[in-house]
Amino acid sequence: MDNPAHELISYIGHKRRILAMCHNNPDPDTIASAAAFKSILHQTLKSKVVICYGGMIGRAENRQLTRRLKIEMIHVKEIDFRDFSVISLIDTQPSTGNNSMPELVTPHVVIDHHPLRNNTLKCPFYDVRPEYGSTSTIMTEYIRELDLQIDKNIATALFYGLKTDTNGLLRSSIHADLDAFTYLFPRIAPKTLAAIEKPEVPKSYYLKFADAIGKAVQYKDVVISQMGRLNNPDIAAEMADFLLRMENIRWTLCMGEYKDELIVSVRTSRRGWWAGKVALKIMRGFGTGGGHEKAAGGRVNLTGLSPEERQAKAQKIIERFLKIVGVEAEKPKPLNSLSA
Repeated sequence: MDNPAHELISYIGHKRRILAMCHNNPDPDTIASAAAFKSILHQTLKSKVVICYGGMIGRAENRQLTRRLKIEMIHVKEIDFRDFSVISLIDTQPSTGNNSMPELVTPHVVIDHHPLRNNTLKCPFYDVRPEYGSTSTIMTEYIRELDLQIDKNIATALFYGLKTDTNGLLRSSIHADLDAFTYLFPRIAPKTLAAIEKPEVPKSYYLKFADAIGKAVQYKDVVISQMGRLNNPDIAAEMADFLLRMENIRWTLCMGEYKDELIVSVRTSRRGWWAGKVALKIMRGFGTGGGHEKAAGGRVNLTGLSPEERQAKAQKIIERFLKIVGVEAEKPKPLNSLSA
């Protein structure tokens, strides 16, 4: 598409009731992109856009993001899809397993930066750019392409979405992300951004981190932590990011149970590898998985399984992971051991 933003506006036309669905347990990129999508359609078409999500907004930073920037979001349980003339997926795609779109509903609009899915090709309008570091970058380009005003709240949200999804541009290698970063930075609210990035967190957050480190084991340059029960699904990704910062560690795998799902997060600092492809391989036959070059994850439905069956699935995922990254012959060492 030469002018995707204009094509989007042309496609939606006079339709007034628009649903923008984020992926489950929404992160800053999907939240910011949905908010920008809403702003764009309001400015250009005066359309009413409702933003919805499944799961929960778990991380303190993400709750601060929605509160500080006044981003209204409704849980999918409150949504009747028949009320909307246009249904959109933002930062996710059909049949990925990470959104709450009903199987019998085909979205009209998909805007995303993950690898293109076959089911997305059935959608009337889709703009999928897997080479981009964030969907926030795409939405920033839409705003610029349409020559729209961008207020401080939307600019701050998009900046934070881009920053977090690319790890401060460390996970990006294309000019589009840098260009969006440069465009947004002078337009943000710095004090508000600081408050979002450094929120207060409960004592339980630190206790879970300490517990996860205590359960972690090291295989050469790989660290794995089976975190047990999670009080929010995002903490597995936070722990995977945290452990990857350790000296001489190139891969991390963190997993834990949230409600009746096994949440899996994969991180790598290895160049030339693709964490998303690794996630797809280790999750095959168990659940859904995917992601980007440096960060990926997956989910397994555990409904009705015994504790032994749940552990068996987790162990099989670990075995696959160890084999793929080439350390299956290594003897594991407790991470908290001085000799590790």
